[in-house]
This record gives sequence, C-alpha cells and structure tokens, in this order.
Amino acid sequence: MRCEHGSTGLALRAILLLMLMPAPGIAAAGQVALKAEIGGDAQHTRYVAFLSRNVEYRIFSIADPYRIVIDLGEAEIQVPAGKRGLILSSRSGRLGVGQSRIVIDLTGPALVEKAEVLPPENGVPARLIIDLVKTAHRAFVAQSKAPPPPQAAKPPQVAARERSPVDKRPLIVIDPGHGGIDAGALGHGTGTPEKEVTLDFSMTLKKKLEETGKYRVYATRTEDVFVPLDERAQEASRQMANLLISIHADALDAKRVGEKGLLEVRGGTIYTLSEQASDEQAKLLALNENRADLQAGFGTDQALPPAVTAELNSILSDLETRGKKNRSLALANYLIDHMQSKMKFNLRPQRSANLRVLKAVGVPAVLIELGYLSNPDDEKLLTSPEWRKTTAAALASAVDSFMSERQARLPL
Repeated sequence: MRCEHGSTGLALRAILLLMLMPAPGIAAAGQVALKAEIGGDAQHTRYVAFLSRNVEYRIFSIADPYRIVIDLGEAEIQVPAGKRGLILSSRSGRLGVGQSRIVIDLTGPALVEKAEVLPPENGVPARLIIDLVKTAHRAFVAQSKAPPPPQAAKPPQVAARERSPVDKRPLIVIDPGHGGIDAGALGHGTGTPEKEVTLDFSMTLKKKLEETGKYRVYATRTEDVFVPLDERAQEASRQMANLLISIHADALDAKRVGEKGLLEVRGGTIYTLSEQASDEQAKLLALNENRADLQAGFGTDQALPPAVTAELNSILSDLETRGKKNRSLALANYLIDHMQSKMKFNLRPQRSANLRVLKAVGVPAVLIELGYLSNPDDEKLLTSPEWRKTTAAALASAVDSFMSERQARLPL
C-alpha cells in the first residue's frame, strides 16, 4: 500500500541517511517489525519501523485526539520512547490472532505525506517509512477516514460453549483489564504494565473457580491481546452470564496528587455501575478506563457503539435495572467483607462510576481494582506472583461463597 506522495525535502533525506542502520537482533525468529526510530522536527518528522521481511499494512488517521494508526501482521515491536518532532508518543501491541497495531500520538494535526515499505538492500533490513508533515486541523480531518476495525476472530471458548447448550451451570465472566496495545497503568518503580498483572491474576481466578466444578468460567481474553470495552460487556450479555468481574490495578497521577499522595493512597477498591460517580476519584477513574479504546487507535467515545442500545433500553424495565444494581452492590459488599482479612482495601473500598465495561445488560457486574501500581507497597504486592496467586484463590473462594449463599434466595 502506498499513500499520496509529496516532496520530503533535504532535511528528511539527511534523516534517512542517519536512520538507515541495521536494527539489533533483526534476525529474531517469528518477528515482523523489531524496532522503530524517529527523526525530524516540528515541521517534518519521519517514523521508521525496521522489518524482518516485507509486510502488507494499512495506515489511517483519527482525530480527537490526533493519531496515526498502522495495522500490520502479528509483530513484536519496540517503539521509541518520548516526544520527537510531530510525534508525542507511540505504542504497539496485538489486536488479535495475526493482527498487530502501531498507534502514533501526534503533537498536533499532521498529514501522512508518504508511506512505503522499502526492500532490504546493502545489508540494511526492510523498513516501513512514514513521513509526516505539519498541517491544519481541517486538512487533517479531511484525511481522517478510518476504515472499520477488523473483525476479531471468535474466541475458541465461545464456540465451545455454543456447542454445549446442555451445561446449565452458572456462567461467570472474568475480564482481565487492558491488553495488547493498551498496556494500562505502569508500575511507578518497576514499570510493570497493568495488563500483565490483570491477566495473570484473572487466569488464576478462572482456574480456581473452574476447580470447584460448579461454574462455567469465560475470560474475555486469555493472552496479551486488545479487546474493546463494549465487546467485553456485550459478550457477558449475549451469554446471559450470572456475574461479570473485571480485574484492574489502579494508578494515581503524581502531578495531581503529588509524591506524598502516591505514598499514602493504596489498597483495593470495588466499583459498581452508576450514572453519577460516587466521588471525584471514581469519576477520574471512569474517565481513564473508558478511554481504553482510544489508546488502541479506535475512534472517539462518541463514535464507538454504545454498550446498551436504545432498543434494549426501551425493553429493560426499571425493576430489572434496579435489580442488577442491587445484586452488583450486594456482590461488592460481600467481597469486601469476606476479603478484608486476605487483602488490604482502600479507606473507601466501595465506589461507583459510569464504567462502560460494567454495562452488561442484566448481568450483575463489579470492577475490582486490586491496588495502586503508583504506590510502592501495593506495587510490591501486585508484581509478586505469590501474592497474585494467594489473593486470586481467596477471591475465588469469596465468589463461590457468595453464589452458594445468595443464589437460592436472590437468583442471579
């Protein structure tokens, strides 16, 4: 694929000479793009991804905020850190089987002046070169006609469940937060991404619940891939799940709370769904969590499909809505009561906010923040495989007790 050409100028030609050096480890097996580099200034910027072989790709722009998105085959990509020229930051990760994505955040509107894959030559590996040039908002929007996102392959677990309709055991959906190109929060000291903590914890929780033999357990992701927020909630609704439990690990912004705040605020929190946030911290968390799709290079919040359609809203009665909220709140309070001796909770452990991932129609749902990756004490726990294993087992036991005690008198 090739975008519209334009002149790159002497500056970009000079940049090319500096950047066309072989990337270390270019022969690593099974990898497509191995390393990316940036050169240029606030008028012209070049992004180069070194490749182990030629690849097919597509490139498009999205406004609000300004981003360039590159889709290509499955790849492991080391993206450059920090701001350079027209590029504010960039990230990469898997969208699904055989699909990867690079998202480039821009400092302002910029056009893709040229995009091409150059073949290997003179010992220099193949490379994807993207030239960006500063432009006006109107010109950027005119170019920003993103194709629809690729259809994700149906997870094997879903197909297996559809082939076994006779299994009447309660269904629990476990949702490991973030994944793939969306790393989530980063550990303040170790840099550990939230997506790793949530996946490891969720897989242990899933295993422990399955070992009881009482439940069908489905995970919205079982590996490091991106899953859109609404798809997570809609899957729970489609399968008429009995519970949805979304697992996350919080982080505070040092600029907002200061270093003292990072040291003081710690502990787990359990969130339920509400139109109005219970407090300012819950509101900020919802704003951050609800932007996960933007991080992955999808459109604005307004452009994304709602988790609950207008048609479904007209069907659902006030009684059903209240019932879901009451059951969700009962689950949150039960887990806090039964987990306090096993895990440290925040001073205000139960909160509520308008979290998109919890908008599963008719499904009691909670989002559990295991702790704060921004707090050094919590970070030590969250990055400890032993703590994750022990706490996930305790949570599975509490969920099992809740289901056993309440299912008869308050059906889920």
